Amino acid sequence: MSRLLENKKFFLKTLKIAKLLFDEKKFNDCLMYIEKISYSAWYNFPGYYTSNCFESIIRNIALESLDFENVSIQDTTEDKTLHIFSEISSIGGHSKLIFSWIENDKKSKHYLMSTWQNFQEISEIAGSYQYKIDNNVFTYDQKLSIIEKSQKIVDTLKENNFSRIILHIHPHDVIPSMIFSSNKLKSPVFFLNHAEHTYWLGVPVTDFLLQIRESNILKDSKNRNIPVQDQFFLPIPVDESYSLKKTEKNTFNIISIGRESKYEPNQEYNFYQEALKIVKKFEHVVFTIIGIELNNPNRKIYSHERLIFIHPTRDINQYIENADLYLEGFPIPSFTSLLEPAMAGVPFIMHYNPASVYKVFEDNKEKGIFYPKDLKSWEREVEKMITDENYRNLVNNLQVKYLREKYSSQGWSMKLEEIKSFSKDKNHIVRPIPSKEKYRDGRDEELVSVIETKTTNHYSYTKSLGFFSKLKVIVLSFDNPSWVEILPWKQTIKYLFNR
Repeated sequence: MSRLLENKKFFLKTLKIAKLLFDEKKFNDCLMYIEKISYSAWYNFPGYYTSNCFESIIRNIALESLDFENVSIQDTTEDKTLHIFSEISSIGGHSKLIFSWIENDKKSKHYLMSTWQNFQEISEIAGSYQYKIDNNVFTYDQKLSIIEKSQKIVDTLKENNFSRIILHIHPHDVIPSMIFSSNKLKSPVFFLNHAEHTYWLGVPVTDFLLQIRESNILKDSKNRNIPVQDQFFLPIPVDESYSLKKTEKNTFNIISIGRESKYEPNQEYNFYQEALKIVKKFEHVVFTIIGIELNNPNRKIYSHERLIFIHPTRDINQYIENADLYLEGFPIPSFTSLLEPAMAGVPFIMHYNPASVYKVFEDNKEKGIFYPKDLKSWEREVEKMITDENYRNLVNNLQVKYLREKYSSQGWSMKLEEIKSFSKDKNHIVRPIPSKEKYRDGRDEELVSVIETKTTNHYSYTKSLGFFSKLKVIVLSFDNPSWVEILPWKQTIKYLFNR
C-alpha cells in the first residue's frame, strides 16, 4: 500500500471518531481531537486538501455554543486591518510576512490577534522585527478551552469594525473555523495560503483566498472548492535591503536557506547528498545551508569542511552579501528564503522536477526562470553556473529584471490596493459545506504524502466517550499505520472500563 493510501485510510477512520465525540456532545474534546488530527494530516497528507466532515462539525459546534448576537459595530471610514495568527516566531518567512505587510501597507491601521500566544511573547517577537506594539494587540488567556476562547474572540469582533481580516494561521488551528461560522460578523475574511501544498482547516469561512503562488489559483478552485473569482495573487513583499559585496575572493560561495524539515531527505530527493557532492567536486566551493539545528543528525552524516551548516537565524545578511549562487532546497523549497537573496542579485537555480504545488514560477527560460527536468539536468546546471561566469551573469540579469517587476514592494502595494478596492463593500459570507469529501491521488499528492511522518495517538481525547463508542474506537484501531500509537491490550481494557 502506498503511503498516500495508508494516510487516507487512517484519516477516514478519524472522521468516524470525531462524529462519535460530536454525537455525545463532547464538544471541547471533539475540537481538540480535530485539531490534533488536522496537525497529523498537515504532515501525513491523506489526499484531502480540506475535510468537509470536520468543517461541518466545527460549524455545528460553533452555532450551538457561541453567541453571535448583539453585534455593536459602528461604521467608520478609517481603514483597519486585523491580522489573526496562531503564533509567531522570531525565525521564519510566515511571521516575517506579517510585519512586512504592516511595513508596506501604510494606508491602513493594523491590529494583531493571536489564538494561541500571550501578550509578552508577541511583544518580544514583534520587537525582533523592529515593530513596536501600541495598544493594537488582542490576546486571550491560554488556559481557556477552545469554546471559551472562541467566544472571547467573537466578543472582540462584535465590538470592533475592521475593513478586512487576514488569517495567517497554522493549518490545524480550529478557532477561525469556529469564530467565522456566522454571517453576523461582517468583516470580510482573507486567508493567506501559506500551506498551499497540503491539508488545512478554514475553507468554508474564507471569503477570499490570497495566493502567494499564482499557479495555485486554479488548483485550489478544484481542490478546496474556492472559486477562481474569490482568489487573488498577492506576491510576498520582499525585503530589498540586502546587497552584494563586489570583492575579489578565492572561493565560490553557494547558499541555501530554509527550515530543516524542508531539507529532510526522502525516497526521491536528498539535498544534503547533492551539496556534499558539489563541495567534493569543486575544491573552491564553500556551500552554506542556513536553518539546520545544532542537533540535526544530518550535520554528522554529511560532514565536510566546506559544507557549512548554520542554525536558524535571521542574521542572514553576511551570507547573502558574499553569495555567488543560491540553490533552492528540496524536497520542499522555501519561497521567501529564495526571494531575498535573488532580489539582492544572487543568481539562483530552482528545485528539479518539483511537484506542481512547489513551483513558485512558471517555466520561462527567456526570463532566466526554469526547473531542471531531473537530477542530472540539475547537476549540469549547477556545474555550468559555477564554471561559466558569462552564462551566470546572463541568467542573473534576466532573473533580477523579472523579479523586480513582480516582487518589489511597489508592485506588492499596487496589488494590495487592487484587492482592497475589489473587496471594499463586501461582507463576510460563510460558504456552504459539500456533503462529499474530495480526494486527490496524483503525483503532487504522492510526493507530499512522503515528505515527513508525524506520530499521532489513536486514542487522544476519546476517554470521555461512553462504553459503546469506546468499543468502536478500539475496533477502528486495528490495522493502523506504524506511525499511529495504540494501547497495549491491558491498557485497552482499562481504557474501555475507565480504570
